[in-house]
Amino acid sequence: MNPAEITPAAARFRARLAASSAAFLILSPLIAWLLALADIVPDGTPVILAVTAGLAGFLLLQVLCEETGLVQCSMSRVTARTLTGVRMLDLTSIRDVRLLTSITRGGRTSHAVVVRDSHGVRVGLTSVRSQRALARALQRTSANEQAEPRVTSAARAHLGLGERRHRTTHTVITLLLQVVVLSLYLALVLGLARLQ
Repeated sequence: MNPAEITPAAARFRARLAASSAAFLILSPLIAWLLALADIVPDGTPVILAVTAGLAGFLLLQVLCEETGLVQCSMSRVTARTLTGVRMLDLTSIRDVRLLTSITRGGRTSHAVVVRDSHGVRVGLTSVRSQRALARALQRTSANEQAEPRVTSAARAHLGLGERRHRTTHTVITLLLQVVVLSLYLALVLGLARLQ
């Protein structure tokens, strides 16, 4: 399929389907726990699913909208490949911009600037070229006195349009929250496993 033929509705549908699959992976240990209570599956299944499927679901949710390859980049449009297919982002009608921070292999941080346009298409821009195009588009919207999109201070700092301390603060808080959430998730599953 030609990237020009991708409709925003199709991109949103694919993204929702993939997010639902990731949510199912996260909830699979709880479903397995209920099945273990009914003696349908073995007792250790929820713990195994929490370590495999649950963690995979958390990782998948973080990278679903991230750009894996830049197809085309211009002043008005960014077309990028994501895990759910090709998405076309309209830079002339940006609705909101935020920074997504995650941990990669080796313990390094990864930053993606997640942009949503007025058509509801959401893309996490990771390449330098696409982020530069976004920064120029944001500067144009503020200069033209159009309805300015909502841009978080961390995203503004990452794009070089704001103070760098906002990105640092965002990164520290996000990484701490990820560790706490994953720890609570594993503690919940292990607690449920003890109840059997």
